Amino acid sequence: MDGLAKNLAGPLSRLVANRRTALLSQWAETYLGVLLGKGAGTGWAIAAEVTAARSVIHTDEPVLFDVGAHLGEWSVLAKQHFSKARLILFEPQPSYQKAIGEHALSNSELIPFAVSSSVHRMSLFASAEHGGIASVHERRDSFFTDVEFVPTEIDTVTIDDVVAERGIEQVDFMKMDVEGHELDVLRGARKSLESGLIKALSFEFGSANINSRTYFHDFWDELTPLDYQISHILPSRKVLPIERYYEDCEYFRGATNYIAHLPKR
Repeated sequence: MDGLAKNLAGPLSRLVANRRTALLSQWAETYLGVLLGKGAGTGWAIAAEVTAARSVIHTDEPVLFDVGAHLGEWSVLAKQHFSKARLILFEPQPSYQKAIGEHALSNSELIPFAVSSSVHRMSLFASAEHGGIASVHERRDSFFTDVEFVPTEIDTVTIDDVVAERGIEQVDFMKMDVEGHELDVLRGARKSLESGLIKALSFEFGSANINSRTYFHDFWDELTPLDYQISHILPSRKVLPIERYYEDCEYFRGATNYIAHLPKR
């Protein structure tokens, strides 16, 4: 059967391969990917992200980290489900810090720094367009080709330092949305991950990782040896576990939301 399929590939390709079928194939592949959670991580997915987080939080008074808090939308939704949660939000942009403050979230702390693998100063490239999207990596992916980004200097902290300085014994969930810098955040949380202090987390992977030169395989190698189960977050608000690494996980179209959690003990 494999031999027949290979022999037919040449004639069939000459028959059906053209610009129109290429566009149709691209549309079908993209939409099927979205149904499976791949490339589905746009703004409308925040509710799905919070629902997925709820499924792996096993206390009514969780400690929640919002890394890359932006305007605080994720924290606002999380607080609606966990009114007794302790929230620690990380956001380096002053305009967003002001917006977060206007939410007046109870039992919350805003840390006005970016999060990275070490404490240092670095450039943040921000745009007034597209909701003021910002990244410590210059955006060169196709969606932002015509967008002007302006660099500013910012300071960074690490998750391990924040945990140690505040005497935090458990982080029930850590949400990350830092436009391609998520792997560095994890590397600055290495002690917390190795000790199992961070019970669950979410991260994006997609076109922003082209700019940071990171692969899904890097996340797999960082998390699965520590017993974290990684899953897609689906538009249905359910999760789809990834049983093994395969190269199709290197999906750079849009942004895919993932959740990783330790087994409940």
